[in-house]
Amino acid sequence: MEAAANASSNAGAVTAESIVAQARTMMPRLRERAQRTEERRRIPAETHHEFIESGFYRILQPARYGGFELDYGTQTEMSVELAMGCASSGWIASITACHAWIAGMFPPAVQERIWGDDAGTLIASAFQPPGDYRIERATGGWRVAGRWKFSSGVELCQWAVIATPIPAADGKGPPERQFALVPLDEAAIEDVWFVSGLAGTGSNDIVLRDVFIPDAHTLKASECAGGPTPGSAINPCHIYRLPLFGVFPYNLVGVGIGAAIGAVELVIEQLKVRSTATMHLRMAALQSAQLRIARAAASADAARVLIRTNCVEMNARARAGLPLGPEHRVRYRRDAGFASLLFLEAVQGVFPLLGGGGLAAGNPIQRQWRDAHAVGQHIACSWDAAGSHYGAAVLGVLPPEQM
Repeated sequence: MEAAANASSNAGAVTAESIVAQARTMMPRLRERAQRTEERRRIPAETHHEFIESGFYRILQPARYGGFELDYGTQTEMSVELAMGCASSGWIASITACHAWIAGMFPPAVQERIWGDDAGTLIASAFQPPGDYRIERATGGWRVAGRWKFSSGVELCQWAVIATPIPAADGKGPPERQFALVPLDEAAIEDVWFVSGLAGTGSNDIVLRDVFIPDAHTLKASECAGGPTPGSAINPCHIYRLPLFGVFPYNLVGVGIGAAIGAVELVIEQLKVRSTATMHLRMAALQSAQLRIARAAASADAARVLIRTNCVEMNARARAGLPLGPEHRVRYRRDAGFASLLFLEAVQGVFPLLGGGGLAAGNPIQRQWRDAHAVGQHIACSWDAAGSHYGAAVLGVLPPEQM
């Protein structure tokens, strides 16, 4: 605990505003590294070091273990600023920070094992259950084997939280949703991340071969659905009582918003000095270009305001001990999906203004376009999933317990 206590000594000086300001200052450097980040398929060492030095990974980490326990959504605003320069870097900063938040809901014993001697320990995730896996009950825990995909930044981390569906208690129903924290020195990491969007996130596979997971390292989905969690007994901050699934998209959607804002800003700078190839007209003087810029900027800004407003509300309610009921959760997810529509509209709207130059593989605006679409592909940001879920809920097709 001594390391954690020392690490938390400066926590009082860190605020959400200071974190976002640091991210804004860092953005130009990330933009300069964005091409290299994409080519390496992971963030550069200097970016990772700057994230550590700036405390980005600790913003949602329990204060008991050297974290800052800032309001939920600080990571969202931070990722908007970072993703204006490099969406992959913004994704790694936000998603790694949120894993400490999730770990803060787990039983105290595993938190002590993770952070007791090193408050700088980082956690990855792999939430999609593998298609081929084995989970068997053992004395005091579970024996697990399988391949978990899409673990962003896993090579930077020492632990991972993974989805481990367990058999229903009655042996007849569908598997029960459960998460487990596993040390990555008991896993193999396979380099398989070759993609067109968010290429610099290093979202590789975690492979477990007959690993024992103690019960104290597990958390059932029903235990983090809003209200007290096993971890909130030692971490009284309101963020560890938020409904995990109801607010999880806010760890991701800011990256798409930032990518869109960054793309619009870059297009504006280009159009100020460009002329059409055939008629030699200033692009900035074309009303069609002006309208595309205006709509794209308004769409991206509207997405940011919508998400920011919801974050203020969810923190205020949780801090006051008010429940975030099913009606709040489906609305928060709906709005994350709608924000995705808005940031995708923004990048789609300005992309035609690039002409043939937009086809170049190294064009930074094209990268932002691809990265924004990659964010929109995530199920947590999918309008089809979130919108239909909300519609079914308000029309009475979806029971409250399934919201």
